[in-house]
Amino acid sequence: MTGQDSTTTVLRDVIRPGTTRGLDFVILDELRKRTGVNPDSVLKFALGEMLCNALDKEDATEITIDVGVEEDFCRLEVRDNGAKKLTLREIKLILDFESKASSKRGFLIVSRGYLGNALKCIFGYSYALAELKGVTAPDIIVKSSKFEHRIALKPDKTSEVIKSEIETTKRQDDGFTTFIVKFPADIVLPPGSGLVLKNLIFATSMVNPTRKITYNILDVEKGTLGSEGECKAIRKETSVLWYNKTQFQNLWKDFLRVKPQTPLKDFIALFRGFTSKKVIKEILQKLNAVNQDSEGDNAVQFFPATPISNLSDQMVSSLLGIMKAMAKPVPRNKRAIAAVLGSVGEESLEILRKQHGWQRLRYILMSDIRVEGSEWKHDSLCASLDHVEFPRLVELAIFDRKDDGEGLKVYQCVNFMASMEDIFARVFNISYRLGRVGITQDMPVTVMAHLICPVLKWLNYGKSGLDE
Repeated sequence: MTGQDSTTTVLRDVIRPGTTRGLDFVILDELRKRTGVNPDSVLKFALGEMLCNALDKEDATEITIDVGVEEDFCRLEVRDNGAKKLTLREIKLILDFESKASSKRGFLIVSRGYLGNALKCIFGYSYALAELKGVTAPDIIVKSSKFEHRIALKPDKTSEVIKSEIETTKRQDDGFTTFIVKFPADIVLPPGSGLVLKNLIFATSMVNPTRKITYNILDVEKGTLGSEGECKAIRKETSVLWYNKTQFQNLWKDFLRVKPQTPLKDFIALFRGFTSKKVIKEILQKLNAVNQDSEGDNAVQFFPATPISNLSDQMVSSLLGIMKAMAKPVPRNKRAIAAVLGSVGEESLEILRKQHGWQRLRYILMSDIRVEGSEWKHDSLCASLDHVEFPRLVELAIFDRKDDGEGLKVYQCVNFMASMEDIFARVFNISYRLGRVGITQDMPVTVMAHLICPVLKWLNYGKSGLDE
């Protein structure tokens, strides 16, 4: 990894401050608003987000999932063998319910998981559902490296803050990082839960076939999916062309709050095509020219090492326009879009077909560039800062199974993670289109539709449906 790449990674991983939330994370109504998840779907939500966290460790080749019942509680355990271990300091950051928000919030990149504060919400639901039942909230357990941390949430309703007690003990390092949370079983385990969780794991494995995922759900649904091997990392590119004026300014303000001394060269280098010193110098020369025109003799000069805090809101807008004019759009062909966004790919899906003993694979790759706002020529200053153009890629895989009596199975995935909601309903009616080509509900066919896109527009906070 080069020095430039290292700096970019650090900046992307910055945890940026948000507004104070008080007791929101332990109040059921507030948790519903934040997640769009009702109590009977909490287990599915928790499993999905914890699985996302494990998959986000690019070197984690093995993940194990265990769902069981202990007395009156459902116990969810997710383990991964990723090299990154959690320190006590990082656990305390996760438990800072007051002023920390996830680094997923501002960047427009292909990313698993949809909710930046997912772990906080999962921990909060554990407490809130126990309180609803009138029982003591169970401890949350985190095992990483040579330590086990038992966490008890202690909301203070007088001062409206959520405090945490952490008991740390030594353990033998088994190479895994483990999260264990518990929820009241009669709330989070409605009839059919086991199959729902199995389908979530199965569909996620389809778009992450190079990870070995072993699962045991209530000692009924058990199995191992995928294969342990060299993991495909999700592409983390972002382009200035994918941001409108408000999104770019908000990203800027996020960095301004937490790292105001970030050099301009490091911020500019976050975006696709702007990593070279020569290009950064050219951008700043153009920015200085704009500033000279507006400020005259009092104009400030901007250099690569100038802190981002030295730019006014007007200059931030000018910077966006200059970068958009210089940015190279992603070519509209499938190969270029797949190179920028990544994909599962037909070869990996063919391996998956053989592993399951399915008879045939039909694979389609569709791509386009979504353009919003007025058109402009890329060799001049952007006339509309709200002009955006971003790539999208859809993989459609249709597998013919042996006649197993289970009929048609359709899995919907977004950015290398499964959704058990009908998220494409507004965009693309999958069942209707399949019916048009003669695939009916009783046929032994498995369909996977996978959308890869850095700019996702959801219909609601629960992110159960995509907008057009």
